[in-house]
Amino acid sequence: MRRYLLLIIPFLLVTFCGLYIYIRPYYTPAKKLSGLSINTHHDDTIRIAYIGDSWAEKHQFFDCIIDSMVSSSIHKPVLVRISGVGGLTSKEIYNGIFRNESMRSVIEWGPDFCFVVAGINDTDRKKGRGYYKESMRLIIESLLDNKIIPIILEIPSYDILSSYKRKKIRHKLRYVVLTILARTKIDCIDEYRSELSDLLKDNHWESKIIVIHSNDWNPDGYRDRRGLYNEDLMHLNERGYMILDSCISRHIINNLDVQSK
Repeated sequence: MRRYLLLIIPFLLVTFCGLYIYIRPYYTPAKKLSGLSINTHHDDTIRIAYIGDSWAEKHQFFDCIIDSMVSSSIHKPVLVRISGVGGLTSKEIYNGIFRNESMRSVIEWGPDFCFVVAGINDTDRKKGRGYYKESMRLIIESLLDNKIIPIILEIPSYDILSSYKRKKIRHKLRYVVLTILARTKIDCIDEYRSELSDLLKDNHWESKIIVIHSNDWNPDGYRDRRGLYNEDLMHLNERGYMILDSCISRHIINNLDVQSK
């Protein structure tokens, strides 16, 4: 028995160390980058950037109403530029601000506001709450350091359980392992929302950024009877973008109104 233990224990240790070395980079958050060159504008045009994952990418197929809504309220010209890449996590979005040509150009354009949709893929892939929190901290810091007001979309509701069910068997097994290692559950969206809330409190950012909470624009999530989502119940359709754009516009208008007083 003792001989078996002497054989099994080293095997388990080697297996555990190998698994740790293999998995650890998966949960490593973004590291601070630098090198942006922001354009400074002196006209009265309000510039709004819109960056992120597939929610930003897919918006390019639909008309954006943010510019017209804000412009009609403040009576100034408004420009919006969108850059998104489907599948990006919060870390990859942060890296994209510096390394993705399209996303970087939108930031260096010198927007007054930057709407960021990030974290959906973090929850779907079980990247870990610490991964999300640290990556979002760096995104927000990079915008604030460059005098850009961040507009952060709280991770929206989507049918995360169906996303799991659509995966192949081997992917489901990996998914379960990642869920255990991340010390979370399959439907973990609320946990990540709490991480964002804690991040803002920890850094006293509540008055410096705009947060679009899920209840602000879509209290019923993907179950909303207005039909805001595509068939996958993970992405918005044209009506969904109109509802979200309206909410973003209201927050920007309110912020500009406060600034003018």
